[in-house]
Amino acid sequence: MRRLALSMLTVCGLSFVTGCGGSGLLGATSASTPSTVVLYAGTVGQTNAFEVAPAGTAPLLVSALAYKGGSTTPNIVIDSTFTWAARFVNPLTDPPSVATYTVGPAPSSFKTCPAVPAITPAVPILQQGGTGVASTVYPAYTLMTATQTAPQVFIGSVPGVTAPYCLVLQATSAVGGVIGAHTIIVSNSP
Repeated sequence: MRRLALSMLTVCGLSFVTGCGGSGLLGATSASTPSTVVLYAGTVGQTNAFEVAPAGTAPLLVSALAYKGGSTTPNIVIDSTFTWAARFVNPLTDPPSVATYTVGPAPSSFKTCPAVPAITPAVPILQQGGTGVASTVYPAYTLMTATQTAPQVFIGSVPGVTAPYCLVLQATSAVGGVIGAHTIIVSNSP
């Protein structure tokens, strides 16, 4: 079902899923408590790679989708929003599901995250435009607060921290508190 959902997103784009037809993927309202939250990276036409270049000029777009129902007939919870949090990954203390990242394209492989940096400041989560505090690294973006909700965010390199390192990004559904998370590698050569 995940492949079907990814195919629908690839063909239709995140903002047009409701207009693509396919009654099996639609139907839950934004007031529904989801059973699963899944994170997707990039935009239509790009691979779903959770990678950021440390000296890149643009941050990585990460979107979250909430699903309700079983694995054979899940419905997208339309208009879901999420609060977002991010932190550095420590491969010595985090479980393997967090302390590894995927390298693609298919067939993808898994690699272990590098050691945690000596300095680990708060990880900036960004939104495009907005009226908040401007990002020092990405001029067209502002910093999100911990209480803001959004269906998608941007993650870039952390100012003052030398790559490579891993971040774990977490999206918590505003309805029901269901959490989805994914590991992001910040490196010139993942």
